[in-house]
Amino acid sequence: MSVSLGWVISRSGAISPISSGVLDAAYLVTLMRGSSTREVVVEFEDSCTVVSTSYAEEVARRFLRDPEPPQHLRVDRSGSVAILVGPRYPLEQPADHRSVQTALEPGRARSHRSGRS
Repeated sequence: MSVSLGWVISRSGAISPISSGVLDAAYLVTLMRGSSTREVVVEFEDSCTVVSTSYAEEVARRFLRDPEPPQHLRVDRSGSVAILVGPRYPLEQPADHRSVQTALEPGRARSHRSGRS
């Protein structure tokens, strides 16, 4: 009997936002499972949101049990998380499955507004 373990966060750090001008902060979260690694870019839309490496990890953490995590996520002003680029797929999958722009309904990121308790 084999147990499939999920992804674990191995490291993360701030990077320059890769989307054009509308996003204020970005983090690269590196995930590992066995000898496999994946990188998840988490971008934040609002500069008045208190963003941090820990917050980016929290956003990526909801995908740790997925067979393949998404490659690029965006957190908007309301805290909603959208998948900008979906998971990697084996080569036999059609190319149109590689990019997904779907907002996650139930999984809103925690509100991190500065100056509020």
